[in-house]
Amino acid sequence: MTGQRTASWLLAAALAAAVVLLLLLGYAEGSRSAGLRIGVVLNELEGSLTITFVVPGGPAGRAGFQAGDVVLAVNGEPVHSSQDYDRVAKRFQPRQPISYVVQRGGKTFPVTVVPGVPLEVWPFVGDVLASLAYLALALLVLAQPRQDQRTRLLFAFSAAVALELALPTMPVVGRQAIVTFANVAFYVLSALQFSLELHLVSVLPEQPEWLQRRSYLVPALYTVGLSLAVILALLYTCDFHSWPFATGDTSRLRAGILNTLMPLWAVLVIAVLTRTALTHPEPSGRHRAGLVLLGNTPWAVFIFATTAFNLLERPWPAWMEAVQPFVLLAFPTAVFLAIFRYQLFDIEFVVRKSLIYATVTGTLLLAFYAAVGVGSVLFSQFVGGGASLWVVAIATLILGLLFTPVRQRVQGIVDRRFFPERHAMRQRLTSLAADLASLGKLSLMGKHLVAELRGIFQLDSVTLLVADPKSGILLTLATTKTDLDENFGLSFLLSPDDAGVQMLRRTNRAIAAATLIEQSASLAQRLSGFEVEVMVPVTSRGTVIGLLLLGPKVSGARYSAEEMELLNLFAHHVASVLENARLFASATFDSLTGLLRREAVLDLLERELQRAIRYDRPLTIGMADLDYFKEVNDRFGHLVGDTLLNRVAQSLQSGLRSTDAVGRYGGEEFLLVLPETDLTGARAVAEKVRSTVERISIPVGKNGVIQVTVSIGLATLRPEQRKAAVSVTELIAEADRELFRAKANGRNRIEPAS
Repeated sequence: MTGQRTASWLLAAALAAAVVLLLLLGYAEGSRSAGLRIGVVLNELEGSLTITFVVPGGPAGRAGFQAGDVVLAVNGEPVHSSQDYDRVAKRFQPRQPISYVVQRGGKTFPVTVVPGVPLEVWPFVGDVLASLAYLALALLVLAQPRQDQRTRLLFAFSAAVALELALPTMPVVGRQAIVTFANVAFYVLSALQFSLELHLVSVLPEQPEWLQRRSYLVPALYTVGLSLAVILALLYTCDFHSWPFATGDTSRLRAGILNTLMPLWAVLVIAVLTRTALTHPEPSGRHRAGLVLLGNTPWAVFIFATTAFNLLERPWPAWMEAVQPFVLLAFPTAVFLAIFRYQLFDIEFVVRKSLIYATVTGTLLLAFYAAVGVGSVLFSQFVGGGASLWVVAIATLILGLLFTPVRQRVQGIVDRRFFPERHAMRQRLTSLAADLASLGKLSLMGKHLVAELRGIFQLDSVTLLVADPKSGILLTLATTKTDLDENFGLSFLLSPDDAGVQMLRRTNRAIAAATLIEQSASLAQRLSGFEVEVMVPVTSRGTVIGLLLLGPKVSGARYSAEEMELLNLFAHHVASVLENARLFASATFDSLTGLLRREAVLDLLERELQRAIRYDRPLTIGMADLDYFKEVNDRFGHLVGDTLLNRVAQSLQSGLRSTDAVGRYGGEEFLLVLPETDLTGARAVAEKVRSTVERISIPVGKNGVIQVTVSIGLATLRPEQRKAAVSVTELIAEADRELFRAKANGRNRIEPAS
């Protein structure tokens, strides 16, 4: 991870340095050339240097130049090509007369021109702003803690556009190498943007299945882009340098390729985004695609307009030149809106943190190199001048070795000093994940986890659901809600096939509850009473084994992007702990009710029976069965029935004493084990359980309510049974007979009644 961060910082520094250097080069050459320009466009046509365009009102126009004039000599030196003209132009002096010999209509005559045009500042300023905007976007994307295919593509595309806009665009006189570099780089970067943008919009908001099935499309896309770049660059170098082979004028061919490529590019991008905006199954996906489509539309309109002017061989209007950089700004603006609207990144936090890191790191570097400089000077005075080179080399090596640990240490200090809340939150989450395994039981883990998360994030409520290992149904393990009796109901018993659960499984990331509610009406019903704002999946090997349901913050603030990322990391860390505890608990406890499984409660009863017989102690058991439970299943479905069983199990546990035990015997039947309890005491405990179950009320639909009752049959260990060493089976059979009598006598009662 540290190596990746260092590489990201180095990449960011290299990109920023390249953009700044290109902008400075363009300004320096544009300023120098402004005093040397005469306002013409020269092209090599039929072996001669021909003026193809004269700027109206420019120095050449005032001197009498016309389109079609052939330049024969400049300042007394014959010229036949652009290379010849550039060789002479290197000796031009700003605003000093230049002598030309031109040929027009078979006649040859001299023309004197005084060069010099105003510096085109505002177009350059527009390019600078657009280039810096794309550079800022690229650096912002690179600074994100989570890097996936989309963020990498967005960074690469933004970096390519930033470099393209930083290329020298103002006319350069006398330095063909700079012009060649700028044009070749333009072709390469434009072709790269063609491939990157199409790839990027095709994976927004995520990679579609059709692209996954056709894996050859992406390499083919980049192959096309690279081929176009090579073709255009070769045509240009052949045109101006006769390399690698001589050709005629290729400007029309190059213009034709660009006039075909640019509209095709725009059409493809708009088509992909339109398709996603119309057909994506998730509303948030459609909204994001629509927002990016909106940001690309001005650029597409501009491309179509400029292509039309080019095909008609008409110059662009001056206003189009002026608005071009601002049209290009529409796309990063749309991306920034998408960031704020959908919380892809936390801009405020990234900017503040990046500024602090940059300031601290820059200060350390300056201090280090200042010390190196002073040391090398002092060293050279005593040892010799050449020895200072060794000082610099050794210091650079030391810097390379120490930079990463020193910077990591500085970042830790910054986190603690400037962002203590974030640092403390990260530390508490790390400790919580490490402490869970020591609690042993799954129920204890759940209670501790929800209580700690509520305190760490200062939330109104936290609920943890855990999936049944067999059915996959998500059941409540622990919650901090205080109104469970009022709100539990259907809210926290979810099918693994629910559309919202499936979306969480696919993304494997924390998602706002509002987005998930759009996917599933049943999920919306279950969450309606709990004000859940964020749901975090806990997955193991691609399966959802748990869900964290987080309520709103007490302060009313929204969840930041970094908090969402911390929740994702926390869920990843605790997944294995919860999975192991879940599998262990499934062997002992019933996953639906949380009570002891049939085998476990029978083992416990066997031990208690042997103890009671050996030490002549009282023991009573009870068989409890829900009344008319089959009708509930048939009328409302098994999901409602499972919810009812879960609530009854909670009531059974709450009605028993700490020394008692209860297990699920089968279906809607439960076995109560009451050690040290005679029949009279057992009847009191059973009555408490019966009345507690009778008060259960579960909402169904909008206004419906389900209530349930329970019948209980008791069997106590009698003296003669102790002597005969009665078995568990015989004791249960007696309790079953009493349960049958309770059913026959009207249900919702206890037998024996007295």
